[in-house]
Amino acid sequence: MAQDPGSNARVRRATATAAAATSDIELQIQQLRDDIATLARSVATVGSEKADDYRTRVRKATNDAADASLQMVEAAREQAISLEKDLERKIRTNPLQAVAIAAGVGFVIALLARR
Repeated sequence: MAQDPGSNARVRRATATAAAATSDIELQIQQLRDDIATLARSVATVGSEKADDYRTRVRKATNDAADASLQMVEAAREQAISLEKDLERKIRTNPLQAVAIAAGVGFVIALLARR
């Protein structure tokens, strides 16, 4: 049985078209892979920049909080020293009254401790 010469040409054209389509699909898949890799690098860069930004903000907030707490401690210490000096001055001014108050406070504490 003889084959039609036109039929061979059609088969070759169909094969060539299929090969070209396959090659085009493979090229598009490779391009997609490259685009995904580029996108992943971009996302990683943005994430790293955001992490650095948040890290900087946290450090600043931590330093600000530490400074504020040191200032509060210093203010409390100064107030305690001031109260101590005031108390000492009042005791020196009225020693009998100070002894009476101390005895009264001791008596109240003793009563509370018994219960």
